[in-house]
Amino acid sequence: MTLSTARALLAFQLHPMPAPLLAAAGVAVEVDAADSYPCRRCLRDGRVGETMTLVSYDPFLGRSPYTGPGPIFVHSRDCELAGATAVPEQLRRRLLAVRAYDAAHFMVDCDVVDGCALETVAARFFADPQVSYAHVHFARAGCFAVRLDRLA
Repeated sequence: MTLSTARALLAFQLHPMPAPLLAAAGVAVEVDAADSYPCRRCLRDGRVGETMTLVSYDPFLGRSPYTGPGPIFVHSRDCELAGATAVPEQLRRRLLAVRAYDAAHFMVDCDVVDGCALETVAARFFADPQVSYAHVHFARAGCFAVRLDRLA
C-alpha cells in the first residue's frame, strides 16, 4: 500500500501538539538508544547522540477533569511540526492507550492497542457521533503522543 493510499483510508488527522508548548524549563537529555525518545513535534524518534528536551505538557484545549501535565520529549533543535494523515512509524511500533473524548472534554471510550491497530480503534471511536477527538498515549510510559481529530 502506498502512502497516498494509506492517507485515503484514514478518517482522522494527527495533531502532534494541539496545545502550545509553554516556555517551561526542560531537561536536556542525550539520546542513548534507538527508538526510545519520541519527539512530539515531528513524530520521529531522536537519533542516538541527538539532544532532546524533556518537558511537562498538557494537551487539552479545554477544561476537563482529565487534564493534567505529563512528561514529553521534543527535539532540542528545530524540527517541523508534523500534520500527518498517515500513522508514523513512531506510533506503529509502540503499545498505545487511546482515549476518546466528547466536545465537553469528557471521556467517552478508551482502549489499549498495538500501534499497527490505531486506524481500527480510531475508526471505531469516530463511528460514535458523540466522539469529538481522541488522545493517544504511549501505554507503557503513559505520556501523551498525539491527538486525533476527524477529517472534515
